Amino acid sequence: MRKLTTESLELYYPAHLRAEALRMASRLEGCVASLHQQTWRKKQRDRVLVYLTSSNFNNAYVVPDYASTPQQMVMPSHLTLELFHLFNLGEVDVGDVACHEAVHYVQLQQTDGVWGFLNLVTGGLFQPNSYTESWFLEGLATYYEGRFDKDAGRPHSPIWRGWYDSVVQATGGRLNPGYLSPEQRALDPFGGNYITGMHFVEYLAERYGEARLWKLVDEQGDSLVPPLAVTLRFKRVYGRDIGSLFEEYTRTLRQDLQVRERPPSQRTWVKDGGYFSRLASHAASGVTATVSVGRERYTRLTVLEPDGRVRFERPLVELLPFRRWVLGSATLVSGMSFSRDGAWLYLVMADLNAQGGYTARLWKVDARTGNVTRLWDDVAGMGGSITPDEAAYVYVRVEGDSANVVRLELETGQRTALTDFGASTSVGPPSVAPDGERVVFPLSGDAGWDLVLRESDGRLRWLTRDGRFNYSPRWLDDERLVFLREHEGRLQAHVLTVETREVARITDAPHVVMDVHPVGTDEVLFLNRDGLNFTIDRAPVVAIAPKEDEGATARTDTSPGAEGTAPLALTTHPPPASPDAPLAPGVVVPDISTVLSGLDAPVEAPPDPGTELQIVSDKPYSTLERFFIPELRAPYLLAATDPDDTDETYVMGALALAGQDRLGFHAYSLLLSFDSREDAPSISLAYGNATLSPWYIQVSGAHVRQNGRTDLQAAAFASRSFWTTPVTFGVLALRREYDATEQFPGLRTQIVGPEISASYFAGDATSYGSTQRGLGITMSAGVYPGAFRQDATMGDVRLGLDGFTGGLPFTGRDNLRLTAVGRFLPGAPSRLLQVGGLNAGQLWYTNRTSQQTAPLPLQLQPGIAFSEYLRGYEDLEIRARDALIGSATYQYRVPIDYGWASTLWLFPSLFVRDVGFEAFGSLARTDNRANHAAVGAAASLSLTFGQAVPVSLYYQYAYRFEQGLDHLHLVGFGL
Repeated sequence: MRKLTTESLELYYPAHLRAEALRMASRLEGCVASLHQQTWRKKQRDRVLVYLTSSNFNNAYVVPDYASTPQQMVMPSHLTLELFHLFNLGEVDVGDVACHEAVHYVQLQQTDGVWGFLNLVTGGLFQPNSYTESWFLEGLATYYEGRFDKDAGRPHSPIWRGWYDSVVQATGGRLNPGYLSPEQRALDPFGGNYITGMHFVEYLAERYGEARLWKLVDEQGDSLVPPLAVTLRFKRVYGRDIGSLFEEYTRTLRQDLQVRERPPSQRTWVKDGGYFSRLASHAASGVTATVSVGRERYTRLTVLEPDGRVRFERPLVELLPFRRWVLGSATLVSGMSFSRDGAWLYLVMADLNAQGGYTARLWKVDARTGNVTRLWDDVAGMGGSITPDEAAYVYVRVEGDSANVVRLELETGQRTALTDFGASTSVGPPSVAPDGERVVFPLSGDAGWDLVLRESDGRLRWLTRDGRFNYSPRWLDDERLVFLREHEGRLQAHVLTVETREVARITDAPHVVMDVHPVGTDEVLFLNRDGLNFTIDRAPVVAIAPKEDEGATARTDTSPGAEGTAPLALTTHPPPASPDAPLAPGVVVPDISTVLSGLDAPVEAPPDPGTELQIVSDKPYSTLERFFIPELRAPYLLAATDPDDTDETYVMGALALAGQDRLGFHAYSLLLSFDSREDAPSISLAYGNATLSPWYIQVSGAHVRQNGRTDLQAAAFASRSFWTTPVTFGVLALRREYDATEQFPGLRTQIVGPEISASYFAGDATSYGSTQRGLGITMSAGVYPGAFRQDATMGDVRLGLDGFTGGLPFTGRDNLRLTAVGRFLPGAPSRLLQVGGLNAGQLWYTNRTSQQTAPLPLQLQPGIAFSEYLRGYEDLEIRARDALIGSATYQYRVPIDYGWASTLWLFPSLFVRDVGFEAFGSLARTDNRANHAAVGAAASLSLTFGQAVPVSLYYQYAYRFEQGLDHLHLVGFGL
C-alpha cells in the first residue's frame, strides 16, 4: 500500500494500482475544488481521506466521522454491473463516481459551532449534516453528479429521467413526502432518496438558487441538536418548511404534467413485466426470455412462446448449501443472448467470490427446460452475445480501470481481446453480427454513449458520434442494427444502416424503452416503462417521420466518407412515411438531429476531464500511521443523588480512547471508568487485527467492578465470511466473584472454553411479501471444562433451521415461516437453559408479570446467559437442560408507503411502511419430558423515523395449553 498526498486529498492505494489512483485523484481533486467554491464558509478543511481498493464490490461510499472511525471515502478501481451504464456511469471511469462521493464528503465536513469544537477535542463524535436525512444527502450528491465539467451520471440518463416521469404520470404528480424515502416501494429498485431526492433538490436549485442549498448545509452544520428541527432550518433558509416546499414542488409537477400515451403502432404483448426486468428474444422464432422481479413476485427467469404463453419459469437463487452460485437478480444480469437455433440461452450473472467481492459467471441455460447446464467462471465484467456458430461468447472484460471486448472460446476457455482500449474508457455489452466476424458495441466518449463497429479485419469505426445514449445494439439483419437512442429526452428504439450510418427512429414510447430486440426483420420487441412497472411491447420496424421543426434543420451529409452512397435529400417538410411500409435496408428516414461530423475519426478514448495534480508526496504506507493518536478521546464526569439514599451524592466518570492505523489493520479501544460507590475502577481493552484479511482477529479483556461483584472477562476470536456465510471461532473466559456479606459468604464462578459458530441463508424476497422462499441454517458449539468451578465438562450445541415459503397463491403479500431449534447442554446443571421469558423489543404493557419455574443460582451466572426464545411464553422462564422448539408463523402485510416530511415540525420525518397481521403456533419440549405449546395472533405497524430508525409497534395475544397459564396480552415496540 502507498499514500498519495495532494493539495486536497490523502489517497491510500495498492501499489499496483498507481496509474488508476492518479487518474481518479486527478478527477476527484477538480470536483473537490469546485465543491469548496460552493460551500457557505470558505474555511480550510482537512484533506479528503480516500481509500482505493482492488476489491470489486460494485459500490462506493463515504463513512461519516463517528466515534473511533475517521471520515473516509472508499472507492473501487472499477465497476462491473451494467446497471451503472443505465445510470450513465461508466464501469471504469470511476472518477465520476468519486465526484458523487465527494459531495457527501464535503457536505459532512461542514461542521462548526459546538459540534465542531467537540469533534476537535474528542477526535470526532459525529457530524451534524448526517442528520439532514438520506433524501437530501443522496439527492444533493446525485444532482451534482452531472455538474462537474462533464455530462455524466444520472441527471443525464434518459432512463433515470424517464423512469421518474412515468411515476409522476402514474400518480398524476400527487406525490407525498413518502416518495423521498428509500423504503418507498413504488420507486423500486432505485429508492426515493435518490430519484425523488435528486429531482426535488434540482427544483430547489432552479427555483431558489444553488447558494441556498449550501446555506442549509451550513445551518445544519452549526446546529446544537442536529436531529431535531431540521425542517425549521429549511424554513429559515427557504422561508418554508420541507413539507411546504415539497408540496410546492409537486404542484409544479401537476401543472407541467404532459400525459404521454403509446402510439397506435406500439402494442402491449405482456402486461406485467415487473418493476425491473431484462429481456432477450430469438429473432427467428419469436421466443422471448426475461429475468424480472416484481413487488409481489421474486426474481425468476421466464421463457415465453411466440404467442405469449409461458414455456417455463424458474427461480434464480439456489437454496441448498454447496450451491453453484450465490446471487440471482434482474439488476445483476447482462448479455442475454439466444443461440442461433434458439435451443440455448446464454447470460452473464454477477456473483460473489469466497471473499464476498463481485465476480461474474456465464450461464448456459436450456431454453426448453430452464436447466443451467454449464457455467464459466471468472467472467470479470459484463455480458454480450453468443457467436452464430456457438463456439464463443463475446463480452466486456474489466481489469483495473480498463475495459475491452473479449472473445471467450467456450470449449477451451481461451480469451482473445478484440479491442485494446486504455484506461477510463467504458465499453458496453457487444453484439456479434450474423456473419460471426463483425462486432458492434457501445463506447462512452466525451459526449456520452456512441456505437462502434469492429470490422472483421479488426479495424474500428464510429457508427454514431453524438453521445445521445446510443446503446444496446442488436443486429436486425446483415446490414442493419436496432438500438436505443435518446430522442427528446426519452430513450427510443432506432434502426441504423451500417454501410451508410443513417439512423431512423421506430418508436415513440411514452417514457423509456429498454432491451430492444428484433422479432424477424419487420418487428421489434422491448421493455416499455408504464407507470410503476414495465410491460413488454412490440412495434413495427417502420420509420417515424421527423417533426416539422426537426425537418427545418435537417442535414444532408448523412454519410460522410462513405463511397457509393448518395445522401438522402430532405426538404423542409419531409413527406410522412407510410405506416404500413417496413423500413428497407437502403431507404431510411434519418434522425435529422444526429450529429454526423467526425464519424471517420479514429476510435480512441476521450481525454480525461481531470485537473493537473500537484503531488505533495507519494510514499509507502506505514502500518502504524496514526496508530498512537486516538481517533476518540471522550472523557465524562457525572454527579448525581443516590436513589437509595437521597442524602448521598455519588460521582461517576470515564475516559474512552479508541484508535486505529489509517487503513484499519490494527485497531484498539480502552475504557476506564469509576464510580464513587465502588471500591475499585473498571477497565476494558480490545484489540483488532485485519492483517490476515479476510480473517479478522479480535482479543479483549475487562475488569468490571459493579454492584458488589467483580468480573474478569477475556475473549479471543477469529471471524470471516465465506461468500455470505459468516464463521467465527475462538475462546471465551469469564470469571465472576460475588462479595461476601453478613448473610452471604461470597462466591466465585467461572466458565472457560472454545466456541465456534456459523450461519447460512439463501432466499428470494419481494417488496410486499418479504421472504418468499428461503433456507436458513445456524450452528454453534462450545466446550467448557470445569464450568462453574465444577469437575464436569459442559457442552453447548445449537442447531437452528428456518424455512420460508410464499403464503396464499393469489396475494403475493404474505409468507409462511417454519422454524426448528435444537439446544443441548450436555454435562450442564439441570436448570441452566432458559426457555421463554424473553420479549420481542421493548414491552409497554403485559397483563401478566414475569415468572420463573425456578430461580437460577448465582453459581450458574458467570456473565453469560443460555437462553432460547419461545413465542407465547414471554412472561414465563422455563428452566431445563435441553430443548426442542418448533414454530410456524403466517404473516400478511398491507403496504401503506406514506410519509410526512417531519413529525410535529420538530422531529424527523415519519414513513409508514405497512400494517402486518400474524398467526403463529409454537411448541417446545424440554428435557424430553415436558411440552409447552401456544397459539396466537399479532398485529404490527411498521414505521421509520428520519429515514434511518425503523420502529415496529405491536400487539400480541397468545393462548397457552398448560393449566394455570392465562391468556397473554402484550403491547410494545421493537427497533
